[in-house]
Amino acid sequence: MLNRRSTRLLAAAAAALVLAACASTKLMSSWRNPQYTGPAMKKVAVFVMVKDDNLRRFAEDQMVQNMPPGAVAVASHRLFDRLEEDHEKVMGRLVKDGFDGVLVSRLVALDKSQTYVPPQTYVTPVAVPAPVVAPYPYYGRFYGYYGPGLATAYTTTTAPGYTVDNTTAVVETMLYRVPDDLPVWSGTTKTLNPQSKPEMIQAIADLVESELIKQRLVGTPAR
Repeated sequence: MLNRRSTRLLAAAAAALVLAACASTKLMSSWRNPQYTGPAMKKVAVFVMVKDDNLRRFAEDQMVQNMPPGAVAVASHRLFDRLEEDHEKVMGRLVKDGFDGVLVSRLVALDKSQTYVPPQTYVTPVAVPAPVVAPYPYYGRFYGYYGPGLATAYTTTTAPGYTVDNTTAVVETMLYRVPDDLPVWSGTTKTLNPQSKPEMIQAIADLVESELIKQRLVGTPAR
């Protein structure tokens, strides 16, 4: 019985540690240009700067789907077959197509680290025997109380310490005004132990959408 309980406790502790290491995406910083006093942008081009073309298309489409209400957003892969290196060509196309803003996301850091989890001690109760049937209370004498007391004593089990490998992805997203390239907003997100790229991208898109709505920079601001 003791071994089973100890095993269950250790398994529960391990599961809690695994859940603690699961992916979590948070907004680290949000900056708005105090010099920008213009209206909310209505037509925004979305660029995600990654070499993997399939990942780029997926990420841009997710960002487009998460644009604030009232905005027309277009993924860059629908404007250019590949990431165009000629800035003037890109800007010329955006101006020609009537864009007044451009949203750009890129990975700025991918850090790996280790976290040491110290040994954990768990308290496990010993099985309690059936009460003693007697013509007088079993605790009437010191021994009568002391014996069952031993039966309900607790024992301890210690799990050894170990290290957990962590990966942190930092993504920066910038909003610029077209055609003068004025930086209007910047947001930096941090994802701890991303389990999958799609999940991380969706989480980032949700955070960016919330900030753009909050800052009233894109779409139709709520009254």
